[in-house]
Amino acid sequence: MDIPPQPDEKPNEAAKTSGLWAAQYLAEKQRQNSTRNCKSSLHPSVIQAVLAVSGRCLIAPILLIIVCGITCYFSDATFFIEAKDSYFAYSQLDPVMHGGCTGCVCSCRKVLIQLSAFGSDAILSKPAYEDLQAIATEAVANNDYSRLTPETLTLADQLDSDGAVCSTGTNDWGTPNVVLASTPDGILSVINTLGLSLPPQMRRELEVAVERKNECVSRWNIGILLRLHKFQIVTGSSEYATVPVADINTFPHYTDCRPDIQNEGIIGEKLAYATDGEDLLAVVPDILKLFPYEFTGSSLPAISRYIKTKPTIYGDTTVTQPLFRSYYAGCRVRTVNTTGVYVEDTCTLLEHWHSYGLTLQAPDDLPVCSTGDVCVRNQYNSEWEYTHDLSTTDPTRLEQIISVFRSRYADTVELSVLPCVIVAQILLMGVISLYQVMSHKKSVILAQIWAYRCQNGRMQPFYLAQVTYHLAFNSNMYYLGLSTGTLSSASVLNLSLCFFAFAYSTVNLIKARSGEQVLDRDFRLPWEVILLTASVCVGAVISSYRITSLAFIGDKNGQLLRRTSVLGAKYCGLQDSCYVFTYNLVFVVALAALALGLLATIITLLLKLYKKRNPGAKMYHYRVSNAGLPGAGNQPVKQRLTSFEENCLGVPFTRLFNDCDDFAYTMHMDKRCSTVEAVLLTGYLFYGEHVYQASSVVLLLVARLLPRKIIRTFNQLFMRWYIDPDLGTVSYPMSCTWYRASAENYKLSEATPLA
Repeated sequence: MDIPPQPDEKPNEAAKTSGLWAAQYLAEKQRQNSTRNCKSSLHPSVIQAVLAVSGRCLIAPILLIIVCGITCYFSDATFFIEAKDSYFAYSQLDPVMHGGCTGCVCSCRKVLIQLSAFGSDAILSKPAYEDLQAIATEAVANNDYSRLTPETLTLADQLDSDGAVCSTGTNDWGTPNVVLASTPDGILSVINTLGLSLPPQMRRELEVAVERKNECVSRWNIGILLRLHKFQIVTGSSEYATVPVADINTFPHYTDCRPDIQNEGIIGEKLAYATDGEDLLAVVPDILKLFPYEFTGSSLPAISRYIKTKPTIYGDTTVTQPLFRSYYAGCRVRTVNTTGVYVEDTCTLLEHWHSYGLTLQAPDDLPVCSTGDVCVRNQYNSEWEYTHDLSTTDPTRLEQIISVFRSRYADTVELSVLPCVIVAQILLMGVISLYQVMSHKKSVILAQIWAYRCQNGRMQPFYLAQVTYHLAFNSNMYYLGLSTGTLSSASVLNLSLCFFAFAYSTVNLIKARSGEQVLDRDFRLPWEVILLTASVCVGAVISSYRITSLAFIGDKNGQLLRRTSVLGAKYCGLQDSCYVFTYNLVFVVALAALALGLLATIITLLLKLYKKRNPGAKMYHYRVSNAGLPGAGNQPVKQRLTSFEENCLGVPFTRLFNDCDDFAYTMHMDKRCSTVEAVLLTGYLFYGEHVYQASSVVLLLVARLLPRKIIRTFNQLFMRWYIDPDLGTVSYPMSCTWYRASAENYKLSEATPLA
């Protein structure tokens, strides 16, 4: 046997306080450390352990603090983006705006009767427009087409034979809607034949579309809807009244195919009202500052028509939105300034509309809500543009999918900080476990024991219960935010933390309850690294799509209901529309967690297979002892229990863990001992002159922060085992109160093998 070197001054000091047993062990450990080289520190297993420990105990807490600070998590963060954070976007064929009109398909003659009622007027009042449906229905029933000229009747029949889609009725949004969908040539023929008053820019767009119909293939529509217009009732006040008016709009099925036609100077103008230096638009509601108007020269902020977007159906990345209109005395306004209000020079002023003064088209506010009355507020460009096609399942129904220009935000909902609290608990327990396991000694096997202690603690069910409650309670709001692109950055952080906590606790519980108790060294550290990496990736992916409407979530996992439908009346209450989701978010996160756990298991199996096929490839370095290993004939050598096994465990250590034979025992001072690793793995800790259970040591550390009078009020008993400083054995268990043990004021002592 090699004679150990004489201990230096430091071990001698330890000998004075800890006895010969600890001094000899310290000297032996120093000798072993002196023989190590830098190459052993760069071993893959060491790197893996460093990544797992530093990632969990250092990088993750720092990252959490930084992200919480950036998102104002603990100050004024909300669940959804608020009005001050609203954003403008274009959504082509928006699934959220998928509706239609049942029983609305009709002959084009009926639609042309309604269109002809406009004559040369630009607008109709709401009562006059709503009467058109009854007038046209009665005329068709009586076969009375006297309102139409022979040329118009011929055009109507030609449109029917060419496959034009004509409809009139109340759509799914509860609005009377007249639509004619045909080729650009057909739409232009209707405008010219009926002599309809169309905005000059819109007419020119249609004419250019006819010239380029082979370059950008799209059907065109004539659409008539009631649009809200606002007008000032008290000079200098931001309180505006509202009047609904019907006007004519032409648009392509796909916004890509709208020609870019400049509006300025396209028609002459005339003075309709002199303002004598007064600015009629000096004070307007904020809602009227969201979209561009046809008129120029006003004090309203300039809004661009051109919108950047993701590639459209035809690959365009920029689209043009239609312009809002303003009317004065029934004529389209061209200029508003301190001199006066100027309208199209071809328009005749109508006395009926004089009393309203200058009217401005307003956006449509169509909220999309959850069944819990939390709503996403949408301010839409009310020059609606949509597809208009026959349903493939119902020949009497038209399917309409709207391409929208909208500004969007959501109701103010307080943010729950529970996910951050859960993850903080997990990270804190990881730091505490690290302090318990690796205070005086660092190695790969201790890092794996640390991971085992973290993943098998009593807190796992508590973590899972908390995160499950949060996800189940807020599932609909998370789905609503993801479907509409209105989640705040703090909610994205919450989702990422929920994924981390749910996956961590679920997989750990499954692993702990799957059968025999094993250290499973090939799983513990990879699982820590994989989970941290996956959680960061989940957060990055969700954040990149935070203000993108992920409408497929509602399509695949729910239904968008209109209040006008039977189910909508049941679930939506007073809201115009609402989402009803099928599967709770808990099930989705659970599937993702199980998939991640399966990935970690597969990686573990691959590592084991690699080591089995390559016996020479040492993935880990342990000091292997022959004590207690199979002897002759592969029969285990029966050994007497160590004092630690006898007095603390009650059974051999290898009966508790069946994959730890290689480090269960060691020889020290010619005695067979339980290793430091075995003691720490089973949940015991060296504290002062005794061995305690790890939970007791945590309370002893907490006691340093509390007044002695408070500790004395708790009748808390600890179990502890005295360590013989010379023989290295532990005594029978002894009880001690928390108050008395904390008075000793010891620190974590040097871990040594126990004979």
